[in-house]
Amino acid sequence: MNSNYFEILRAGINTTFQDEGRNNLFHIGIPFSGAMDNRNFLLANKLVGNKLNLPVIEFAYQGPLLKFNGDKISIAITGDVIFKLKKKDNEIDGNCYESYQLDHGDEIDILSTNKSVYGYFSVNAEFDLNFQWESCSINTKANIGSNNGKKISDGQEILIKKINNNFSKKKLSYLNSKIEKIRVIKGTNFDYFSDKGKKTFFENFEINAPYIANQRQRSRTKNG
Repeated sequence: MNSNYFEILRAGINTTFQDEGRNNLFHIGIPFSGAMDNRNFLLANKLVGNKLNLPVIEFAYQGPLLKFNGDKISIAITGDVIFKLKKKDNEIDGNCYESYQLDHGDEIDILSTNKSVYGYFSVNAEFDLNFQWESCSINTKANIGSNNGKKISDGQEILIKKINNNFSKKKLSYLNSKIEKIRVIKGTNFDYFSDKGKKTFFENFEINAPYIANQRQRSRTKNG
C-alpha cells in the first residue's frame, strides 16, 4: 500500500478525475472529455506548484469528503465552493484559491458549489491513475479513462505519488466573473430548432445559462 492516499468517506454527486482531455480522436468516435472549466482546472494546478496538465478531481454541486493518510501534503480548491478543513479538534472554513497543508488524519469536506456548477481539487503531487489515449479524463457513459471510467465512489482509496515538495503558502485574489462571450458552433442538429427557438437562445443567453450548463454535463456523460 502506498503510504500517501485519500480515503473517500463521501464521494459526492458527480466526482471524477479530469485533465486537459483527448485530442484528435473524433475520427474514431472518441470524444474530447476533459475539465469542464478550463480556467479553474489550470489555476488549481498552479496553486500547488504542479505542471498545468496534471489530473485533478472535478466535482459538481456536492463534492467529496476526503480523509488524508500519510505525510504532509498541500491542497487547493478552485471555483465558487464551500468547504471545511478538519484538523484534529479544529474545524476551519476554507477559502478557494488558497493552498492549505494537510497532515495525517486531516479531513477536507467539500460541502457544495455555490454560484457555479463545478469545482476542482488539486494536490502538490500526482494521483496514481491509469491513462487511456494519453488522458485520465473520465467519460462515465463510455467507461473511458481512469478509475475504469467510473465516478469516484464511497470507500475508495486514491493513491498519491511524486509529491513535489512545494509547500509554500499561496493565495490568489481571483473573482469568478461572468463570461461575457461564449463561442458557439452549429452542430449537426442545428436546423432541427425553429427560428424562434434559435433567436431565444442567442438573445436571452444569460437567462438560459444554468440550463445550458446542465445540458452540457448531460452531453459529456452521454458522449464524453
